[in-house]
Amino acid sequence: FILTCTFYVSSQHFGAMWTGDNHILPPLLPITSFLTIHLLTANVGSFFGNPEPEMLVRWYIVGSFLPFFHAHVHINMKCQEPYLLEELYKSLLRDILRLRHSMLPVWYTAFRETDENGVSILGPQYVMFSEDEAGFGINDWCYIRLSRLLVKPVMQKGAKEVFVYIAEDQVYYDYFT
Repeated sequence: FILTCTFYVSSQHFGAMWTGDNHILPPLLPITSFLTIHLLTANVGSFFGNPEPEMLVRWYIVGSFLPFFHAHVHINMKCQEPYLLEELYKSLLRDILRLRHSMLPVWYTAFRETDENGVSILGPQYVMFSEDEAGFGINDWCYIRLSRLLVKPVMQKGAKEVFVYIAEDQVYYDYFT
């Protein structure tokens, strides 16, 4: 198993890639830049820094929709294990991790499709809806391609709502209802 933070064209054929030792900044991954890397991850929770519980929960949400979930922290930073948090945040992380595990069939199917056909696991707006020019500039969310599940990370502290552009004339459903 190869896990690297350095990569080049066609690196996805040789191993997994993580975005490197990131700081406490919100994980605004330039998702569309990495979409051909099939095993993509970030240090969920941030490698350096001690995120507040709300931001740690938001990190976990983002991480749960990456092909490779990787929680990792520097030895000199505060431990970020879910069981150390207050009950409110602990229960939120428990729900997020249960969601991740409930989606294992989606991930297994996506990895099989990637292995057989070489398509990326995640797809940006402009790949999923190539005829919709209004969506070409969107790069802060993506789709889990085969399932067509739209993922839009919300990484602003205290945010209660977020704008989501709905492409073309598609039918969308709330996953949780």
